[in-house]
Amino acid sequence: MSESAPGQNPPSFGVIACSDANMLPAACCALLSVHENLVAVDARLFLLAIDLSEAQVAEVESFGRLHAMTIEILPYKTAEYDRESFGRWSRATLARLYLDRHVPRDIQRLLYVDADTIAVAPLDELFRVDMQGKALAAVDDYLMAFPEKIGRRQQKIGTRRGGRYFNAGVLLLDWQQCLDRDLVGRAREAFEKEPNRFDAHDQDVLNIAFEDNWLALPLRWNAQTGILPFVGKPAIVHFTGRKKPWQDIPPWPHRAMKAYYQRALQGSAWERFSRRPTVLAWTKSFLSHFSGHVTMPSKIASARRHFGRQ
Repeated sequence: MSESAPGQNPPSFGVIACSDANMLPAACCALLSVHENLVAVDARLFLLAIDLSEAQVAEVESFGRLHAMTIEILPYKTAEYDRESFGRWSRATLARLYLDRHVPRDIQRLLYVDADTIAVAPLDELFRVDMQGKALAAVDDYLMAFPEKIGRRQQKIGTRRGGRYFNAGVLLLDWQQCLDRDLVGRAREAFEKEPNRFDAHDQDVLNIAFEDNWLALPLRWNAQTGILPFVGKPAIVHFTGRKKPWQDIPPWPHRAMKAYYQRALQGSAWERFSRRPTVLAWTKSFLSHFSGHVTMPSKIASARRHFGRQ
């Protein structure tokens, strides 16, 4: 994106995370990490706050003051999720499909980050990437390393077999184009029509809505757990899978991130969200990681063949 010409208003950037009460500390840490890694870019920070109480909203505001930043809270009540057909999907899981009803229209570029992501390097370059007219920029999903699996996924959701499939944990959106073409609305409509069809819930329908209208970004902008070994200088680390750094037994590849959560949450209402692991916990983490390398060598080799070429 080029800089604004003299006399024009500068571009309006936004960053958003979505969370219910369960992931609230993690989502706020994700926003903090982006804030800390913006140097020349001034971006508004948004939290799509799903069914939060007044006390929880106050905790978010207190966290912002603690770190000298402003988190704009966008309240979201989820009555529409009460329909039985949406039962197996959590409110937070589906929140991305409703961003167009909450994010201000004057935002030009919107960076969406999952609550289980952390920025670890400057992000100004990402906001200014040439999107080549596309409505979305994203990173290939880890599933792309496995041709048979991704082929079945594409066949099931109705996208072109052999095409690319992005991970929806980090999304850079041309927000004006998304709104003008109702792209998020299209994804939402596809999900609401057949909610049980999609194994990867909103990620599948976003891939449908943005098919052939997204730019593939370098891996460093969404270094998913299975991809991380092949990324020399990650900028955003994405803790995919069930194991998260803030848990009592953190995943071994993300052991350094444990300290980030402890530092960021110190002095907040959420200090106990990420507790210091015991020696036994670290031992279990290492053994779990090592056993994975022993029991799944073909899976690791497939990921290396695919992502190691990029």
